[in-house]
Amino acid sequence: MKSPDNNYDVVFDDAIEQYGDMIYRICLTIAGNAEDAKDAFQETFLRLVKNKDKITCEEHLKAWLIRVASNCAKSAAASTWNRTTQGLDEEAAGGEALYKQEENGLLSELQRLPKKYSVTLYLYYYEEYSVREIAVLLQKKENSIKTLLARGRKLLRKSLEEGGEMDATGR
Repeated sequence: MKSPDNNYDVVFDDAIEQYGDMIYRICLTIAGNAEDAKDAFQETFLRLVKNKDKITCEEHLKAWLIRVASNCAKSAAASTWNRTTQGLDEEAAGGEALYKQEENGLLSELQRLPKKYSVTLYLYYYEEYSVREIAVLLQKKENSIKTLLARGRKLLRKSLEEGGEMDATGR
């Protein structure tokens, strides 16, 4: 939507409606649990309200939201609280409920991969970003993204074939 001075005008409700599900899934994939994902989701859109004047176009908005959501979710996952406490099994299962409804549990298996692989695979296959775009969003080199995709596919294939859960190292 354009404002009278021809600058891109972010409409908050439209941004949530259009990108909300995607941003929540990214936050859930990175944070690993529903509560931290919700916090990161809220923080992402609060930052949008504060920085809406910096958004120049629709494409910039989407990339900006993904980058901010990724950073917020990483911060939530790395917080002192998460490093020094252990969650209840019910809480962990709550975050997976969304995934179990999707595509025969593929997203659930994707979430079990180490974060560096799951985020890269999610952006590539579900959000249909190119390797170059993912490299910009995650601030990594294109070759690193290609390597993460190849290793992530291998781990995901192994997990799906075995039908078992893997630990944080991908084993």
